[in-house]
Amino acid sequence: MKTKFKYVLIVFALGLFLNACNFDEIPEGIDETLESIQDDRIQLVLGEKLKNPFTLENMSEALSQLEVIHKNDDKRLNCTSCELNLGPTHKYVKFMPQNLDQMVTLETSGYNLWDYPLDQEITTLGDYYHDPAVGPDGITYFYSLIPTQYPISINVPYEVISDIFLFNEDDGDIWDEDDPWEPTPPPMPCFPTQPGDCVVEKKEKINNTIEATNMLDQIGVDRLELYNKAMEISGNLDEIIPMDERFGSSARIQNVSGTIKVRDNSINADVPVRDALVKARRWFKLDQTFTSPTGTFTMRKNYRKKAVVSVHFSKGDKIRGINNVFKFYQFVIPVSKTIGMFTTAQLTNVQYTFPYVSSPNTNAATQWVAAHTWNTVKDNPFKNSQNGVNYNANNLNIWVSSRVTSDGSAPMLRAISNSSLVLAGIDIFLAHTTGPIGVAAKQILQNLLPDITLRYGTSSSSTMNTSQIKEIIYHEMGHATHYMYVGNNYWTSFINYIVSNGGYGTKTTSGSGRIAVAEGWGFYIGKLYASQYYGGIIGIPLASGLRNDFLFELENRKPSNTSESWYWIPYGMYYDLTDSGEPLSTLVIDNVNAYTSGMIFTSLWADVVSV
Repeated sequence: MKTKFKYVLIVFALGLFLNACNFDEIPEGIDETLESIQDDRIQLVLGEKLKNPFTLENMSEALSQLEVIHKNDDKRLNCTSCELNLGPTHKYVKFMPQNLDQMVTLETSGYNLWDYPLDQEITTLGDYYHDPAVGPDGITYFYSLIPTQYPISINVPYEVISDIFLFNEDDGDIWDEDDPWEPTPPPMPCFPTQPGDCVVEKKEKINNTIEATNMLDQIGVDRLELYNKAMEISGNLDEIIPMDERFGSSARIQNVSGTIKVRDNSINADVPVRDALVKARRWFKLDQTFTSPTGTFTMRKNYRKKAVVSVHFSKGDKIRGINNVFKFYQFVIPVSKTIGMFTTAQLTNVQYTFPYVSSPNTNAATQWVAAHTWNTVKDNPFKNSQNGVNYNANNLNIWVSSRVTSDGSAPMLRAISNSSLVLAGIDIFLAHTTGPIGVAAKQILQNLLPDITLRYGTSSSSTMNTSQIKEIIYHEMGHATHYMYVGNNYWTSFINYIVSNGGYGTKTTSGSGRIAVAEGWGFYIGKLYASQYYGGIIGIPLASGLRNDFLFELENRKPSNTSESWYWIPYGMYYDLTDSGEPLSTLVIDNVNAYTSGMIFTSLWADVVSV
């Protein structure tokens, strides 16, 4: 039998599910320690340590040799002691976090991080790398390229491995816009109190690579020749590009393009992954772009050799996953997928589809859930616009978990001002998680408070279906949008109610009107937007069926039916205000159809605390 404490645990489990939206049964064993159940990940294996051709020292020597070679011919350079023109464009940095606090600081710094060295051969591509030097339980090292003019001011131990000189060896790369590095982390979510409050300041673009390339052109350097000379003197002979392959049909120049999809197991079809960050890397040649609404992507940089391509759910919004597989520090890192290492011929047609995996305690299941969660989060602003809702939540911290959270919640904890209430919730959860794991969990929760959470493992120990995930995330995004409108005071009162009553309480509980209003909106938006999503998929009968199922649930919600869970939360009323016509099966004619979702939303101001 569940005690009141059990319900409070459900409210707060891991993400402090202060706005928990579905208090379904939590599988037994929620209080056990998080141990590996089925680790399906492949560890990346590194091979030979290569001599880095892009160090300032090596590039200076290469340029000096070219100056001598062309001293007396028509390719003579427009300089003497040409190597003096070179200065470092980047610092190649190794970060060595010693604890979870430092790991969180590093991950939120905005640096473009890699968990393996960029100057070492990869013999087996994998999902992650763990440096043996830190031991089995240590936090692995991370590597980044940082523009040389930016100081490293974060409180994490690091060493500068070398000064780097990067330039574009191909003419087609000259117009690359910026280096793949963010000077500042994204802003926290905010809710406006007056116009202009949430305007995001544009960042200065960093163009060190472009400036270095232009400088080489000005002094008359053949960039491909310099590239080859640097490879030659560093011993990377297999990287040399024949000069006759510079142009024409024989040129082995390929940008990276392709399509990313995810399997929708509710309609047995593959659907595009939209607005996802795609990265490519070869040596220190890093590029990134985003997938289009159709899942396609094309990068601007050209790759003449193999390149590693990966997908990341971590631009603006961030999705982190907990599936009982990772070490705790790895929960800090947003979900990503290394698609593969592709040859030159393969780079123009990179195809990957995230498959459905029924076992939730696997890395593959986490990636699949993250892809659908990402799609839904990124689609939500378009659904809001379509329905006249003029507020959007962004830069959200989203946690997906195989089994240690409630089904879904939108606590918006990073912006909640009542820190004592947040800490109390963490302590309630940690009453069932002890030892080193409990300490680690508290550190993570305090530093990376979630805005939205999802438990994708069901009570039958399987992974949720796509349609369930989409409805829940649309629901929680509805709450996040509502939060942007009403602010902290409303949400804090909402939290206090749920904590005091171990959940939604009852219709007669003092203060339940706020639950009816807010949850009515969440359930309404979740089902409405899910119906619109599946209604927009043409030619698949299963999609049409799902659309009708979601609308049927809205139409048939009856506050008088006390046998339904939380019958007094009137999400059917929101729909009745906006629909046209009425199915005969409901036996109710509402005679109201002049309202819109946007009109309902603008009525849900902070002083509206009852239906």
